[in-house]
Amino acid sequence: MAPPSVGRNIKDPLKICITGAAGRIAYSLIQTLSKGDVFGHDQMLILHLLDIEKSKDALYGIALEIEDLASHVVLDCVITTSPLEAFADADIAILIASMPHLPGIERTDLLRANAKIFKETGEALEKVAKRSIKVLVVANPCNTNALITMKYAPSICPSQFTGLSMLDHNRTVAQAARKLGANTEHIKNVVVWGNHSSTMYPDVSHATLLDPATNTLTPVKQLIEESWSRGELLQIVRTRFKEIINRRGMTTMSTGKAIADHLTYWTNGTLQGAHVSMALPSNGEYGVPKGVFFSFPVTVSYTGKVSVNTELELDQYSEEMIATSYQELKAEAEEALALVE
Repeated sequence: MAPPSVGRNIKDPLKICITGAAGRIAYSLIQTLSKGDVFGHDQMLILHLLDIEKSKDALYGIALEIEDLASHVVLDCVITTSPLEAFADADIAILIASMPHLPGIERTDLLRANAKIFKETGEALEKVAKRSIKVLVVANPCNTNALITMKYAPSICPSQFTGLSMLDHNRTVAQAARKLGANTEHIKNVVVWGNHSSTMYPDVSHATLLDPATNTLTPVKQLIEESWSRGELLQIVRTRFKEIINRRGMTTMSTGKAIADHLTYWTNGTLQGAHVSMALPSNGEYGVPKGVFFSFPVTVSYTGKVSVNTELELDQYSEEMIATSYQELKAEAEEALALVE
């Protein structure tokens, strides 16, 4: 059961905008939101569903399905093809829409198209969204898309923009649990560092395993050989997206779950002594210079304040992996920004 809403007047509904709302990821997410499993069963929601004109009929069909859910938390559903209408007075924006990387599309063309989309999104947020809005960027390349969105919404605090790395975090937890024969809920404090790309660094060297029988914690690195965590684990997490796409064309359930997890932590906070992974604008933490969105270990207060956990000690291997991902992000950000400026 989701926790009750924290730190707000529950009589005021949350306005939640979802872009790419006619797609399969949004379809999975909307079901979770409508059950009250993210923001609490006492928090009312108004959903703003945004997509392109050719998807308007599909949006209308989704609105009919939402009505048929008879959700006790969804007060209203607005479907629109206008970003200004969708983001008007929004409390939360979940940015899923983007140009997909289809066969035959060059990387530069993909960067240019998505840079344009997220520039326009940032401009719309700047014009009509609440200054307190929380923005979660899902669409890839999500780190750089988040950077562009933030750049073009300059009056919204940078701390209110995040990128999704929770999917890679969940994948890392799942693989560690499978390796140890443990329940996923007993594994805490994995980290996914860097870019959501082939340079991401899934790290279990700070993770712990809880023995529920004795209520004791054991460092995962004492239980798993280093060769596995730096070999098989790295390969699985980095290539899982491609494998799923090749087999079924889309990551729907797992991405929807990761978005819901991210928003739950951002709204209700992380457990004491635990961190999760989110992409944030770097402020120099762990030697990552400003100017990129980077996935870090973060804690979240019950009021929703996100802070990077800067207490982790890194070995040389981790420092090198983080530096490699930063260099990729730096080049990607410079190229994307040059395409829209």
